[in-house]
Order: sequence, then structure tokens, then C-alpha cells
Amino acid sequence: MLVGLLLLIAAILVIWERRELIGDALEAVRHPAPLDVAILLGCVAINIMLSGVVFHLLMLRYGKVGFFEMQALIASATLFNYLPLRPGLLGRIAYHKAVNNIAVVDSAKTVFQAMLCSLLVAGWLGVALGISRWLDISIWIGVILPMPILLGSGLFSTWRLWLWALGARYIDLMVWAVRYWVAFKLIGVDIAPATALACACIGMFTMLIPFFSNGLGLREWAIGLTVPLFDDQIVLMEIGMTADLVNRAAEVMGVLALGLVGIGLLLLSRKLHTKEKP
Repeated sequence: MLVGLLLLIAAILVIWERRELIGDALEAVRHPAPLDVAILLGCVAINIMLSGVVFHLLMLRYGKVGFFEMQALIASATLFNYLPLRPGLLGRIAYHKAVNNIAVVDSAKTVFQAMLCSLLVAGWLGVALGISRWLDISIWIGVILPMPILLGSGLFSTWRLWLWALGARYIDLMVWAVRYWVAFKLIGVDIAPATALACACIGMFTMLIPFFSNGLGLREWAIGLTVPLFDDQIVLMEIGMTADLVNRAAEVMGVLALGLVGIGLLLLSRKLHTKEKP
């Protein structure tokens, strides 16, 4: 957590130190388009909701958790995961044991299964991006190709829950790509869809690394260092860092708002449940 905070502070200091080089980007951030801000915040909310869908589907094999209950759990856990040692993750597992009577080992399985879903979709799109660039073909071929398989074949397969969870995570990554496209737009930089998808893949990989709460600090540097490698129009790492800091700011605001709502709903639900007991 300390390393993540230091990386985040270092990213801010680097941007401030070289503010003259990226003056246009910083000026654009001072006067954001309200619609773009709304889209960015809306995408944050959709990402949290889709994560709730992924865990709800994966948890169906081990116990009964209400759909909206899982949404509240994921929103509150995402907020707590910004604290050291990711207490949101441990708290959610403890909640499932105490309230839903789901074994700790089964809850832990869904965590690793969700991580595997993220690795698979980010890995697929990463390979598709590399092939599209190598063969000079449209990235949309690689984007669209797995969608019918993920969403359609689950209707007739014993793996339907896995496939639907993969489909939800795949859509989740698409929403992340929209977030990066809007974040760059807010700093006055128009990026190609392939660049937005690459940023989404990199961001998802960094958030899977243990001990870095939601990829804090690590994600900003990863985006800043890699964007110039696959987008010839962006030559300064500070541009990528600035865009991801804008993305992070929207994320923190969205997670804080939805996390507090989720905590309130869970507390209210437990209070009502306690009153109903004879």
C-alpha cells in the first residue's frame, strides 16, 4: 500500500514538474465537458455493477446470495479495498460465511475464478490487439469474434455460468475502454479504439497484482509508460499518466458514493432481518 501511494504521489509530481510540456492537457481538464464527466462517472458505476454480476454468477454454484445483495457487497468491498490489505475482499468472504452460510473456501474459489475471467478476457484482447497490428487488420474482428460464443453457447452448455461470467467480464473490459477513451478526451487527446482497448487490458492486469489496492499508483505508471509504445500520436508518458489520474479521480468519486450506499443498504437489510426474527 505504501509503495502504491508513493507511486501515485510520484506520478502527480512528475506531471506537475513537466506541466509546461502538457499545458494543453491540464488546461482541458480545468474546463471539462459536463457530458463527458457524466459518461465517465456512469461507466464507473457500470463497472461496479458488472463486477457484481460476475460474482453473483460464480457464487450460484456454492450458495444463495441475492442479486442486489451482491451488488451492495461488491460496491462496499470495492470501497474498502482502497485501504491496506484489501479488507473489502476479506470482509465480503466473512459476510458470506456469517450471513449466507457459504464456506470460506468456496468464497475464495469465486475470487480466483473472477481473477481467471479477467486474465482470460484481457489476455484474449491483448493477443487480438497484437495480431491486428501485425497483420494490419481491424481490431473489431477480434473484439466481436468471442461475443456470440460467450453469450450464446452458455444457453446449452453445462459451463453456462462460467461463460456468462466471462461474458459479463468481457463487457466490463469494453466499458473500461470507454472510460479511457473519455478520460483522454477530457485532457484534449483523441485516441483510437485500439489504444483505449490496450489501456483497458493494461489497467485490468495491474489491478490483478496482489497488495496494490485497485492498482493504486501502479496503474498510472503502467498506462503512462506503455501508451507511447502503441500510439504514435502520444509521445509523452505524462499524457498517459494525466489521463489515468483523471480516470482514477472519477473512479474514487464513484466508488465512494456507491460504496457508502452499499454499506447503508447492507446495514439496513441486516437490521430489518433481525427485527423479523421471533
